[in-house]
Amino acid sequence: MDDSQRHLRLAGIIRLALGGGRGPRDAYVFDPHRLALPAWACALGEDGPPALLVTLDRHLDLVVPAAPAAVPDRSAGLRALDEHARWHLDVRNYDHVLAAMEAGLVGDALVLARATPRGASTAEHYVDTRGRPHRLVVVPTVDRAAEAYATPAPGDRVREVLEAAERVLLDVDLDCFTSLSDADPTTVLPWPRDIIREYLLPPDSESFWEAVLGRCVALTLAREPHHCGGLLASGRLFQDVAEVLFRELLRTEPP
Repeated sequence: MDDSQRHLRLAGIIRLALGGGRGPRDAYVFDPHRLALPAWACALGEDGPPALLVTLDRHLDLVVPAAPAAVPDRSAGLRALDEHARWHLDVRNYDHVLAAMEAGLVGDALVLARATPRGASTAEHYVDTRGRPHRLVVVPTVDRAAEAYATPAPGDRVREVLEAAERVLLDVDLDCFTSLSDADPTTVLPWPRDIIREYLLPPDSESFWEAVLGRCVALTLAREPHHCGGLLASGRLFQDVAEVLFRELLRTEPP
């Protein structure tokens, strides 16, 4: 099976070819976020440098895997990484980013997230079990990332990691566009389309997005319905996010 057909072995992962527009030519859509690991392996292949991960999420998915040294190296192949993601990563879907660093798929990470799950790393660096250092740059929103890119203040590292990247993976968790209800913290409130647009495309963010998309080799999109109000609510949210993400940011037709 040639490289263009490898994704057909990845159950539950839909590969989309993005025509025209700007940025990546491939997108991978799935439900549990830990399936990003085989999707990134499929997108990057077994050769070439690790990619910078730019991930948009509600949660800071920087929990160390339970057995980091057991994460297969990317040279072990797509099947090994796919099996590891499904059977060994946390079902809470919080440890796939550091697992990808252990696998040699991801170098540094620019993480746009607002909530810190129990056990998530808040350090500025992660040294994997192979001894490789990784920068962890965390900002809460796109407008803060865009500001840090355009006019870096002392300590800002957004421009630093983007300029150092040879390849970029853009990763989006659908629950990034939700909030928990103040009246009932167990209730998830999906954002309307105008708020999604305001978050993704704030004023003066174009130079930031050009830096991300100019070297972006793939988009991964996790639907996470249990974090987005259920199947029906997440389906409606996906439609709204797709209109902004694909049509307005990537300038291509939504799936």
